[in-house]
Amino acid sequence: MTILFKILSVIGIILLVLLILLMWLILMPRHFWVEYSKRDGLILQVNIGLYRFTLYPVPAFMRKKADTAKDKSTGKAEEKKKNPLENIQFSFDLIKQVVSSAKGIMKRVFRAIKFRDVSFTVPVHSNDVHATQKMYGAVTNSFYSLSIFLQKHLQIYFKSPVFVADFAGRYSDAVYFYSKITASPVLLLVAAYYAYTQYTLIINNYTKADNAPQKEI
Repeated sequence: MTILFKILSVIGIILLVLLILLMWLILMPRHFWVEYSKRDGLILQVNIGLYRFTLYPVPAFMRKKADTAKDKSTGKAEEKKKNPLENIQFSFDLIKQVVSSAKGIMKRVFRAIKFRDVSFTVPVHSNDVHATQKMYGAVTNSFYSLSIFLQKHLQIYFKSPVFVADFAGRYSDAVYFYSKITASPVLLLVAAYYAYTQYTLIINNYTKADNAPQKEI
């Protein structure tokens, strides 16, 4: 019976872990929306589960809670936290390691995040008609050349990019931007774990020490 109870307890723990993982995957935000216009300003939204919530402008009840927490913390002395980077021995090898780590982190982050349905309206205006026409051509050619790179390497997909040759300066209020951002929770977790391991390696290998030999990464 003791062995049976142990087996059942192990199965129960495994099921609990799987349930927590499933709930995390369901509740973890996967979709974000960014929208901007001159009339409405910046709007940030996120979905949690089946619902969409506005992050910015900050809802009134969240502002109220933040103000209350700030009032409670007023007058309390904050303890000075030790900065783990203050004892780092800077060197050319450290710079190379930081650049390599940053490259690996960004590669994993952009693998986890995709920018979908990117739409914008950008008026192009200058002092005179000929300068506006010249600027419009340069901006559109540069954008369509850059968009190929963005779609291939950064997973940014455009839906309706619009540049307006604003010869008369009448469309200054027509600036608009919209994007839907999809994120993979699992790949973001992998990116976060990679970033943590790289940070730990850098702290351990390049911390100042009188007699500690430097480790190789």
